[in-house]
Amino acid sequence: MRIKNAIVNTAAGGLGTLLAGFLQFVSRIVFIQFLSDEYLGISSLFTNILSILSLAELGIGTTIGFSLYEPLSEGNTEKIKSIMHLLKRIYFLIGFVIVVVGLCLIPFLPGLIKGSVDLANLNAIYMLYILQSATSYWFWAYKSILLQSDQKFYLIKFYQVISNVFITIIQLVTLAIFRNFLLYSAIGLLSNVLTNIMVSITVDKIYPYIRDTDIKMIRASEKKILLKDVFGMSLFKINTTLMSSIDNILISAFIHVRTVALYGNYQTVISGISQVVMQLFGGVTATIGNLIVEDSRERNEFIFRCIQLLCYWVYSFIGISILIFINPVIRLFFGKDRTFSNDLVFLQVLYFMLCGFQRTSFIYRDACGLFWKGKVRPVMTAVLNIFISVVLVMRIGLAGVILGTILSWIFTTWWYDPILIYRNVFKMPFIQYFLQYGKAVLVTFSAGVIAVLLMRIIPLDGIPKLVVHGLIALLVPNGAYFIFYHRTPEFCYLKGIFQQEWKKIVARR
Repeated sequence: MRIKNAIVNTAAGGLGTLLAGFLQFVSRIVFIQFLSDEYLGISSLFTNILSILSLAELGIGTTIGFSLYEPLSEGNTEKIKSIMHLLKRIYFLIGFVIVVVGLCLIPFLPGLIKGSVDLANLNAIYMLYILQSATSYWFWAYKSILLQSDQKFYLIKFYQVISNVFITIIQLVTLAIFRNFLLYSAIGLLSNVLTNIMVSITVDKIYPYIRDTDIKMIRASEKKILLKDVFGMSLFKINTTLMSSIDNILISAFIHVRTVALYGNYQTVISGISQVVMQLFGGVTATIGNLIVEDSRERNEFIFRCIQLLCYWVYSFIGISILIFINPVIRLFFGKDRTFSNDLVFLQVLYFMLCGFQRTSFIYRDACGLFWKGKVRPVMTAVLNIFISVVLVMRIGLAGVILGTILSWIFTTWWYDPILIYRNVFKMPFIQYFLQYGKAVLVTFSAGVIAVLLMRIIPLDGIPKLVVHGLIALLVPNGAYFIFYHRTPEFCYLKGIFQQEWKKIVARR
């Protein structure tokens, strides 16, 4: 049942995020047809500012989601009600804090925007973005945590897809007719509200006891432990948000707001792909949480290695494909004058792959609730990221911003999180992890070099060139991983699962 739930959540998350990424990509293409790059840069900047304001959430949803695993497994409805009541109050307060702090930042907006922006309603648009962020915590948003913890993540994704498609279509039609950024932003408010309403109705049907008014307060001792985990998780949340949001703010403040839009075009593609892959792996988080409680350390460590192999393989294949096709895609859909040099593309792909290779560690860290024990690392990562990026952006521009993020990651995250998991969850030596990591890096590097060399020595143009490059991206990394891993126990286990599930699918037909 765990494997089935993981596969359903994974498939739903992947497909939902893929569609959401596609809609965002199409939106940017349509957007620049009717409004300027500066408008698009402002949109990206405000989104990132509000992402930082969402730090008010401090990872509370993830932490409380972890605390729901046990009562859901035991059918302890009273404890579930108590936890959800606490979460409801916290989420309302979070939305309020976002609005207040967001409004206080209005006087500082001009200092974050370098370049001329002819936008009369700048403050009004920013206020709409504030409300959009706040609504992600209001209107019964807290109920989605219960579905996610109960391995029903696919329902959340389904509702998100429905609301996103509906609202995006209205936004684009409105943009084409009125060419009004203020109206475009106002319509975007409805997406979170619509999703939260649908989730709320579903939760009330599946868990009718949630509507009970007879609720016992969480004991002080339990609340103390929960708040301790929240504080630890908040540090990870701060780091994650700063790593994903600070780049655009620095680019806007030190380079130009138009560069934010150009960089955003690349990040829409790369982050969209990253979100899809994250959902493919993120769908197993709740399943891992149950596995940790019920199975042995040896079994859990083996499953960790299996998922890790899948991460290496998938992110290597996708990373090399992005390296090959990202500039042709940007050139085709956004224009040649909006493309970056190869070194900037390589740095973005490198960071994508570094994050991907770490994905399994993130899943286990969240599923095992290691929020307090790992509290030092995210602080160091965030501080280093800001310091190095600010220093480098003034010297080498955009490359400095990306390189600062990469270096801060290498100095802290890539080695700390795996050691944390092996010491506290598996209680095993961690040297094997780094040996396997080194092997994957060598396989990926070799495949990337071979792919680039093949592209250069095959003189083709037009459609034949795209076809050959597609074959290179498909065959070289996947062939390399198959050659080096097809006899390993991890590969055989994954192969067995896929074959088993495929037989079930065929049998249903």
